[in-house]
Amino acid sequence: MPNTTDFNGPAEGPIDLERLLPQAVARILEDEDPELFRTWLADHLPDFALGEMKNAPDDLFRAMAVPVSYMIWNATPLPDNNFRPRPLPKPNRNDPCPCGSGHKYKKCCSNAPPFPVLDPMVMWPLVLSNLSSDQIEQAASQRTLPLEALATAAIENLENDRPLVALELLRPHFEKPIKKAGPMDDFALQTLCDAYDELDQVDEKLELLERISQEPTKSPLRAGAWQRLAAIYLDNGDLEGGREAFTNALRDEPAAPSCSILEMQLLAMEEHFDQISTRAEFWLRTLQRSQWSPETIEHITDILEELIDNPHYAAALLNDHHVFTDDDLDDDEDLDETSLRLLDWVDLAIERPLPSYCTDENVLDLDDKDEVAGYLRRLGLSGKELDKAMKQIEEQTAEDLERENSEQPEPELSLVLEPPPEIEKLEAQWHAVSQLDKPFGFQDFPVQHWEGWEPEQSEQWIGFLEQHPEAADSLDILDDLVTTLFLYPDMPQPVLSREGIVPLLRRAVAIIEKNLAGIKKPCLLWNRLSNRPALRSLNRLYAMTRYGFEDLQEADRLAEFVFEINPHDNQGLHREYLNDLLRRGENERALAITEMFPNDVFVETVYGRLLALYRLGRLKSAQPLAEEAIAAYPLVARYLTRARIKKPAMSEFGIHIGGEDQAWLYREKMRETWQQSAGALDWLKKIMKLKGVRLQG
Repeated sequence: MPNTTDFNGPAEGPIDLERLLPQAVARILEDEDPELFRTWLADHLPDFALGEMKNAPDDLFRAMAVPVSYMIWNATPLPDNNFRPRPLPKPNRNDPCPCGSGHKYKKCCSNAPPFPVLDPMVMWPLVLSNLSSDQIEQAASQRTLPLEALATAAIENLENDRPLVALELLRPHFEKPIKKAGPMDDFALQTLCDAYDELDQVDEKLELLERISQEPTKSPLRAGAWQRLAAIYLDNGDLEGGREAFTNALRDEPAAPSCSILEMQLLAMEEHFDQISTRAEFWLRTLQRSQWSPETIEHITDILEELIDNPHYAAALLNDHHVFTDDDLDDDEDLDETSLRLLDWVDLAIERPLPSYCTDENVLDLDDKDEVAGYLRRLGLSGKELDKAMKQIEEQTAEDLERENSEQPEPELSLVLEPPPEIEKLEAQWHAVSQLDKPFGFQDFPVQHWEGWEPEQSEQWIGFLEQHPEAADSLDILDDLVTTLFLYPDMPQPVLSREGIVPLLRRAVAIIEKNLAGIKKPCLLWNRLSNRPALRSLNRLYAMTRYGFEDLQEADRLAEFVFEINPHDNQGLHREYLNDLLRRGENERALAITEMFPNDVFVETVYGRLLALYRLGRLKSAQPLAEEAIAAYPLVARYLTRARIKKPAMSEFGIHIGGEDQAWLYREKMRETWQQSAGALDWLKKIMKLKGVRLQG
């Protein structure tokens, strides 16, 4: 055997362990035999050599295989040993060398370069990645895996789009109450909730959180459950529930970093912006004196520092409309290169002259499948993507027919804004490059998981835009770019909204207005697929204008323009607008909106018309309408009139028409407005008694 003490490998180590370990663990788990593993390693170790070691003789690799095999084997949890390592004792100096040379160990491989001791924590993700779901579930249920290993492996599976595996790893840990729960238990709980979210298992997640939040002993785990519940309540607009959950979380763990962000969100929802700066300073001092390392809480402290100077930035922390003010962050230093290049492109693109479109009465009828398929092919869709899009359109068309009143006549004129041929050709090229699906239906986002902001993909579409400034003349591409910005990984970002989304939407609406000017009763129907980018842009700009800039006059103008050109208002803007008018006390205008949609049976329209009539003193007309509203939606009346009522179970999949969840949501949005109308709720209670609807229950 060679004298291995003469080896002078690189200081960082002669073997690429990052590549070796996954393959070594896979080989160990084939038969869990240390001798067979050592033989395999001796044969394959040269494949993982680094630096000068690549030129070493074969005997040296065979000598190194002994300490390397001990290092890996002794740290690897073995399924047949209840997922615990089965370490081998180091050979005595006079024992035969394990390499099989026949020499004593002291005169053979004992002189091989030393290797560090591996922590089994490093090995857990590698072991679990080689097991079947059944093996993992069995090991987790037997609680033979340490929680650190379970959580680490679960995170890796979540990052690799395997949420079900992550769930199977962590769920058994929480089946029974945990004694002396610590921070790692909370970390595992948050990871498990993320897995539930990925799988849309909302009820299971809420059941788990509510059970843990009711455990008798204060702990980081119970605090974490309250924090998660507070975030869920705030996302659902339940301010009262969010405040209660936040208070409980703070009582359990007063210095929890995430509580600082929750309090900022609560203050923003309550519009207490005057308190945010002071509270942010308090939290910043608290966290700086806490046990948390600066690196661990860096993201939170950065937010708190911004909030001290810009309290209105707290609105950006909410999953709700963001109010844009001069105090907003306009610092773009945290944006990546692609988003900065896109903002530069927007600055130049919006200065282009507005293009002229052709208006055509009968373009792309959704009932003509061949025509729709041809249009989608021109957008770059093919194969499974085309089939999926066609199915979505068929489903949406059927839904539209159900929503629209069969007795309402179709408008005589159904226009489509058709771009110039060169722009239409550019659109096809864009779709091939961007690979971004359209959000068919009424949603703002596509169903597809789009990875276009990844560096290797973003270069393709941003490069295309930089080569084609005329892309800003396309309503279709402008619509995609707004969707792209909404899908930015770190949204909400005020600078992206203010300098990217809003200018793009304003340009799109300007193109629409220019090309419809002079047309008597212009109409862009939603069931013409080519009209959807234009109508979506109008609705998006309304939301930005009303809730971002709080420009009521311009928002009203945009809403009325939407109703003018799309009298069916398929996206339901009139219901949101009606609620807004009633909150503002504009009862005549609110009543006029309901008259534009006389057969709309949605709760907002039915009860909104009722409230407008009551406020205007037209009780003779309001009485029969109230009876009809109560008969159609008795739960809404009950939820409106009750001073206190328990929040029902909510679903992320939508609401149940006539259900308690629908009644709760309307109460949350409009009960305060009803309360401000003197006697309105008492009047509604009287009619409920006449109709035999119970106030309680």
